[in-house]
Amino acid sequence: MGRPQKGGEPEDLPQTTSINRIFGEQDRWNTHSISIYPRIIIDSSEMNVFVSWSGGKDCMLALHRTLKSGSHRVMGLLNMCDRDSQLSRSHGLKKELIQRQADALGLRLIQPETRNGEYEKDFKAAIAELKAERLEGVVFGDIYLMEHRTWIERVCSEMGIAAIFPIWGNTTNGLARELLLEGYQPLVVAVRNEPLPQSYLGRIFDAQMIAELEAMEGVDICAENGEFHSFVIDGPIFRHRVSVKHGQSYFDKNHWYLPLN
Repeated sequence: MGRPQKGGEPEDLPQTTSINRIFGEQDRWNTHSISIYPRIIIDSSEMNVFVSWSGGKDCMLALHRTLKSGSHRVMGLLNMCDRDSQLSRSHGLKKELIQRQADALGLRLIQPETRNGEYEKDFKAAIAELKAERLEGVVFGDIYLMEHRTWIERVCSEMGIAAIFPIWGNTTNGLARELLLEGYQPLVVAVRNEPLPQSYLGRIFDAQMIAELEAMEGVDICAENGEFHSFVIDGPIFRHRVSVKHGQSYFDKNHWYLPLN
């Protein structure tokens, strides 16, 4: 598989499924930060920020937009990890895999540890340490889940920093199209057993997959409801592709997982 065309369509998009056929010629998406809480997000002020990080497509697009706009100075990536399993809390990936991704991006990565019942305390502790380095805000890749956004804004407000949502309120169709057009390659690493089958593990989130997801009733094509999780292995801001090997897939708590090495 060839490397993607930087800033354009990936080389290996299926010829039978065009992007315009999926989304329509007139589809538009907003590339600016959208806020229904202007008191929280200060778009006119350049700030020192970290990006809340899972390694997946949504936080990657939030990072991409932040870097592209030049609106803030990205200090690094913040990836919360489980203290017992040493896996990333968000997608269950190995800590060292997230580090390899950060190295490919040329960005600093911090990985505070936590466990069930202690996430907020440990997240706040990490923010307090970063504030000593002049941290002023954190970028999040949330799209429309208000309950999660409310929690984020409360915690950030209590810590005296801004919560920034570059892709909030955008259509999932538009975000999916933007990912493809920019040349990102998200690899599917987990799927919820219903509605997605195990066969989606290891696939690249591409035009063909998006067409299939759109045909499924009740499925969000950006998986905002947890239908699947991804790990981005390449894209226009990568210095080099992240090389991964597929482990043995396994089933746990109604999800199929694909370990990566």
